[in-house]
Amino acid sequence: MDVRLIIDRDRCAGTGVCLPIAAAHLQLLDGLASARGAPVSVEQGRAAAACCPNEAITVCEREPDGFRLDVPIVTLGPAGTDAETEARKHTSRVLLVDSFAEAMATATAGEALALVAAGYLALDADDRTVDSWVDQHFTHSGALRLRRCWESPTKPMCFAVRHDLPRQIPVATVATHPATRVFAARRAPAARLVAVDAKPLAASAAARGEVDACIASVDVVARYPRLEVRAEWQPTMVWLLYSKGDGDE
Repeated sequence: MDVRLIIDRDRCAGTGVCLPIAAAHLQLLDGLASARGAPVSVEQGRAAAACCPNEAITVCEREPDGFRLDVPIVTLGPAGTDAETEARKHTSRVLLVDSFAEAMATATAGEALALVAAGYLALDADDRTVDSWVDQHFTHSGALRLRRCWESPTKPMCFAVRHDLPRQIPVATVATHPATRVFAARRAPAARLVAVDAKPLAASAAARGEVDACIASVDVVARYPRLEVRAEWQPTMVWLLYSKGDGDE
């Protein structure tokens, strides 16, 4: 399996000890290590990360299903989120909280590792960004360490509409997590988008009749007889795993 290496330029001291191990992937630019973009083997990537005296290198894996951890992972709830499904691939102990920000705070306390989606985005009532993965990453810089990064398919996702809305009637409102707004805009370009904090909440809002439609996971929509799946797809998401300080994975 090939991997990519992410360099934390705030930690890198430019020692260059990693270069001979992954010469095809790493170079020194302006005195700091920089990734060229070419993938390296997982063995080379892990060796380069292990030799860094400042732990400035994170190995980004594309196929992480093989790793299991004997520690709890805290991530976004409620039950049925992609985050919960991804966490359960890697540990038997999953804690669900109301936001990725709360997950990061829990990890800071040393109670668990935090699993966060790179697409995390939180909006206020006026559609202004109030939080994101980048905000959380910088907020916890120094307190949390990025341990792993990988790409993984989400659960099958869908555009679901209330059964009582005739197909000839345009969808007026769609409940969607901010990270999935692009799919809502494709399926119902004229609709007003209603932001929710997690995809299961989008499905429940549509089932209660608060909106006409939703972007949600197929398995969650199946819980609600009032909803009809009109389109289905399966994208991928990039996931990031954080731990406190220099603790082991």
